[in-house]
Amino acid sequence: MLVECPWFELQEFCCSWEGETIMDGAGFVGRAVDTGLPLNRVLAWLFSVPTSSIRFLGHQRVYDTGSALSRLNSEGLEAGWEHLIAGSVLGNRRPRTKAEWRFFYAFRSAIPWDLLRRLRDMNNLLVGCPTDWADPAWSGMAAKLVDLRELFDNLERAGSCEARNTKRRLYAFVSGLNFRQISNVVDAFHGALADIRAGLERDFPPEPSDCFTRWPGLLLGSDPITCSTTGLQIVELLCPADLDQEHRSLGHCIDTYDFRAYSGNCRLLSIRSEGLPLASVELTLRTGRNERATGDFTPQHLHIAQIREHENKTPDAHSAVMNAFELFIAAVRSGRMPVLLEWPKMAMKMARYADEKSMFNIRFGEEIVCWANSLLDKGL
Repeated sequence: MLVECPWFELQEFCCSWEGETIMDGAGFVGRAVDTGLPLNRVLAWLFSVPTSSIRFLGHQRVYDTGSALSRLNSEGLEAGWEHLIAGSVLGNRRPRTKAEWRFFYAFRSAIPWDLLRRLRDMNNLLVGCPTDWADPAWSGMAAKLVDLRELFDNLERAGSCEARNTKRRLYAFVSGLNFRQISNVVDAFHGALADIRAGLERDFPPEPSDCFTRWPGLLLGSDPITCSTTGLQIVELLCPADLDQEHRSLGHCIDTYDFRAYSGNCRLLSIRSEGLPLASVELTLRTGRNERATGDFTPQHLHIAQIREHENKTPDAHSAVMNAFELFIAAVRSGRMPVLLEWPKMAMKMARYADEKSMFNIRFGEEIVCWANSLLDKGL
């Protein structure tokens, strides 16, 4: 089936299959250039944006947009333009310098992928947000969007048909909210999750062995790694008891990350001063969208999902905590500090998580779905 195109010369490159548009992008643009069509208008139609957005990108230097253009390497020519297009439609928030594009990309990358697909235009999301991408508030805002992922992950974990339906409804609901409203949802969820977890562990106390069962670590040794520049130590958190202690010290929700760690989805670190936790780090393994996930990971695949201080605050970029962590991750990625990147999926072998008849699992799923449905029914 042909997709209607305003230019007859380009029609042969446009078709759809089972409702999905299929387009030979290189052939499309090449024909537009060869036939002398108005390229700005053609690209505006292709990306469904105003012509002014294409003109704006035409005036940007490759040096400045480099952080966005670099996504072409990992995501491919068909998908890597999305960051540039998204930035071009932001009006007075358009990134212009290299630093602004970098901050914009970091913020946009924090948006959960299923939600990002629904955001054709980020302007509604950014209502009331700073207009300067160098504003330090953006890092904390990006952290809130990472927290939003936890809500959807917990609905996924519930696994029921009702949970999947609730998840779809929630994505549709959240995609229409601005950032302040999303922040309110995240804060409400954190409070509800803490109450749900506390109630379930009161009703179904974990076996003592569960609290101290370790998942395979990232670091080769168990001794703290001391940063010679700052004197801070980096310690790996390896079991639920470690996470609970970290939670009690910093007042954030890392105690709920045991399932993710047992599932092989993350590894968790604590940055400390003389044994006192200052910040927690979540690391994940990530491949580019255009890169085949073989399971053969290298340190370059390590992704810093989040770094949180007391009460979920994001550390200052120039703090001793960030300095120590940046030196650590640089040593890991360069190969000077060997690490283990085989993170087996243990959760489904553990009765607490794998047993579909486990009252803990059943009640956990019911409570999460109930809270999400209540939010959807009442609204904000």
